[in-house]
Amino acid sequence: MNQRNSAVIPDKVNPRLPGGFNLPPFGIQQILALMIVCIALWAVGVIWLGMQGASQWVGSWQDEIRIHVYLHSKDTDKATALKQKLELVEKVESVRQVSAQEAAAWMQGWLSDARMNQQELADHLPVSFEISLAEGASEFLFSDIRDAATQFGAVVNEDEVNLAQAHQWISQAGYLAGFASLILALAMALIISNTLRMTLLARSDEIHLMRLMGAQEWFVRMPFILEGMVLGAGAGIAAWVLLWPVVIGTGDWLYTMQIDLNSWAMLLPLLFGGGLVGTVGAFIATAKVSSGDIPSN
Repeated sequence: MNQRNSAVIPDKVNPRLPGGFNLPPFGIQQILALMIVCIALWAVGVIWLGMQGASQWVGSWQDEIRIHVYLHSKDTDKATALKQKLELVEKVESVRQVSAQEAAAWMQGWLSDARMNQQELADHLPVSFEISLAEGASEFLFSDIRDAATQFGAVVNEDEVNLAQAHQWISQAGYLAGFASLILALAMALIISNTLRMTLLARSDEIHLMRLMGAQEWFVRMPFILEGMVLGAGAGIAAWVLLWPVVIGTGDWLYTMQIDLNSWAMLLPLLFGGGLVGTVGAFIATAKVSSGDIPSN
C-alpha cells in the first residue's frame, strides 16, 4: 500500500487544496506582502500619532484663536485709537477691550499665591485687548498686528502668536498627512493585489475547472478577497503593536510637554484600514476572473 501511495504522490510534492490559501496558510509571497504592508501602516500610525501630539501641544487653540495686545496704563487715552487700528487689520474678526477687573480676576486665579487683592491687581495691569481671528488668516496677519500695536506703544503677546502660527502649521500638516496616508494606502492595495495576482496565476487551472463546473464568480473570488482582507487586517494589528515601542520610548520626553499619546485610538483605524486596503487589493487582483482572462497553465 505504501508503494502505491509513493507512486501516486511523488516525493517532495506537497498536495494543496483549492482556494485562496496555500498549505500552510501563508506562503512566502503572502508573508513578504504582510511585512511590507505592516511597515507602511506603521508609518501611517506614526504620522497620525505625531498629529495627535501636536494637537495636544496646541491645546484649546485648535478651537478658537485669541491674541492679546497690551497697552501701558498711562496711555489709556490711546486705547480707542488702538482698538480701531486693530479692527482694520485684515482677517481680524473682532477686537474686545478687556476690563481691568476681568483681567485682575483671571490673574488672581492664575497666581494662587498673589498677595494683592483684585482691585490692587487691576490698578497695576495694562490695558488689554483681546483679538479674535477669522479662519484662513493672511500671510502678514501677525506682522500687521505688531505694526498696529507698535504705533501706539503697545506690545503683542508673542507666546500666543507662536501658538496661533503652530495652529496654522498643524492644519496644513493635517492635509499633508491625509494625502500621504492616501498614497500609502494605494501602494499597499497594489502590493496585496500583485501578491494575490501571482496566486491566481499559479491556480489558473483550478479556477478554469471551477468555472467549467458551474461555479459562480463570487464563489471563485471569495477565498482571494478573504485572503486580502486577512493580510491587510493582520498587517494593521502588527503595525499597532509596533507603535507601542515608539510611545513608550518617547513617553518621558512627551510628559515634560504635557502630551499624552493614546495609541489605543489607533487600533481600530489600523485594523479596519488595513482590512479595507487588503479588500481593495483583492478586488483589483480578481477583477478579470469574471471575464475569464486568467491564462491556464
